[in-house]
Amino acid sequence: MGFLDDLKRQADAIKSGQNTDQAAAERNALITNAVCKAVFTYFDTLIRQLEVLKPVSKTRYALDRRTVFEQLPMVDLKVDARRRKLHGHEMFEYVALHGHEMFEYVALHGRLRNGQKIAFTKDFLPDIEKIDAKLRQAGAPVHAQAVRNPDNNKLQEMRYEMAVDFAFGVTVTPEPESTSLHFKAMNLDGFETITLEFPALEVGSARLDELAKWLLGEPHQFFAGARNLRRVEA
Repeated sequence: MGFLDDLKRQADAIKSGQNTDQAAAERNALITNAVCKAVFTYFDTLIRQLEVLKPVSKTRYALDRRTVFEQLPMVDLKVDARRRKLHGHEMFEYVALHGHEMFEYVALHGRLRNGQKIAFTKDFLPDIEKIDAKLRQAGAPVHAQAVRNPDNNKLQEMRYEMAVDFAFGVTVTPEPESTSLHFKAMNLDGFETITLEFPALEVGSARLDELAKWLLGEPHQFFAGARNLRRVEA
């Protein structure tokens, strides 16, 4: 075998490996996309039932020790998704995916609102910092007014007026490279964000039923088998 023949053999081996990798990547992308489509259908069906049932969340929400909210109505439920068609130069240059409409994310979100308005003050800087973080996480309409000492402009207290109107939701993002789905849940267990992942093929109706229970504040087993679970409290 000549030198050129040896180079050709090496090049053919590399091409074969590339074709195998490409086929696997195409398959993984199609799997995660199909599961995202099933998630979208489940979410859409779920909110149609909840619009009739008008549920009240069983989760307890606390801004501080004295300011606690329970039995909050779940309103303005919506399902959102972003899709785009892949082109040859984008993301995957794979023939099998060219022109396919692929999900970038699927989301279910709503508000926790009871029509009440509250007012309170904080005069200790660490307490102000904590409550500001909680309010940002809650996504509530709030008016905050700083009261300062007229002599030295030093902050004396913060006065807050707000509606009991909090954001909550779940965003599901496909991860084709690992054939998994990434979940980001906001304010389902109080004012915090939780992220976790599952293999795409494990996200079926049983798993989504557990997610629905969690959404409503019911006991659930959604975390069972989750990967990379992280909680970030406000």
